Amino acid sequence: MAKRKPTVPWQRGRLVIGGLLSVALGGLTILAGETGSRLALLVMLASVNLTLVIDAFFRREESIHHDENRLREISAGLAITKSLADAPPECHAFIRDIAEQWTLIDRRNSAILLKLREARQRAFAEEMRDLASGQSSLGRRQEFHPGILPELTEMIALSATGNDYWWTGRDTGYLVTERSAITGNGLLLRRILVLSEAELDDAMKDVLREQMDVGIDLHIVILEKVPPLHQKCLTDDRALVTDKGGIVGVVIPGSNREDAVTDAGHFTINEDRIQSTRDIFDTLAPYQVPASTLLKDGQPAERPGTPSGASGGGA
Repeated sequence: MAKRKPTVPWQRGRLVIGGLLSVALGGLTILAGETGSRLALLVMLASVNLTLVIDAFFRREESIHHDENRLREISAGLAITKSLADAPPECHAFIRDIAEQWTLIDRRNSAILLKLREARQRAFAEEMRDLASGQSSLGRRQEFHPGILPELTEMIALSATGNDYWWTGRDTGYLVTERSAITGNGLLLRRILVLSEAELDDAMKDVLREQMDVGIDLHIVILEKVPPLHQKCLTDDRALVTDKGGIVGVVIPGSNREDAVTDAGHFTINEDRIQSTRDIFDTLAPYQVPASTLLKDGQPAERPGTPSGASGGGA
């Protein structure tokens, strides 16, 4: 709580200067040729009274200003208290920890640490605002999924680009996480994998079998079977996810290239992005072939009623 500031010299000087002026006015009255000292005394007393009135006025203004500052401090404290009271216990523990670390940084009194803290604070605040608004930027490809998969009940993923990921070695750990989420948490995971005819060799078929063994409902779209009108649906990977709270969102992974600094992915619960993702899945539905059918027959079967030149197959 703020303490009242001590009286500064110029504030004490108001009374001193007023008193001296009162004496000076009384003296001037006598020097001006008045016959008696009564008028000089009256002038001096009037000046003293005026000085006291002016001083009281200034003191009142200072008191009002001080009280206003105190009121603002109290209001800010009450707002913080209410925010903390409304927050869950996990938030209380987090804030306490942040306050302790903040104080330790202050005690070190390092200009560099203080500058870095300012930058981290700003970045963290921006990220929290994004999360509160239902969106968040993500890191590079697949950075989002492993930690989030256990919190999902359903995911429909379109893998239209970057099939080289399945040869990086990182896919092994990712498939383990997917298996755990499917078998341990009941995740319903459907993947739509876009492949060119040239990519569909024996090695890729082994990859398909690995994913099916994990429990993924795997469907294949042959790139050459998709007409130019619908090729625009294959420009980005994306996933439609539903979490345990029933909230639906869209994940757009970032690029897998090491030099793709600016191509970070993002997550959003924006209704327009959700609907556009559903539209993409609906558009690609006629061209999907169950991976099990493709592996069994060796090539995608024609589906009656599909566009000319398109292969079909439903889930």
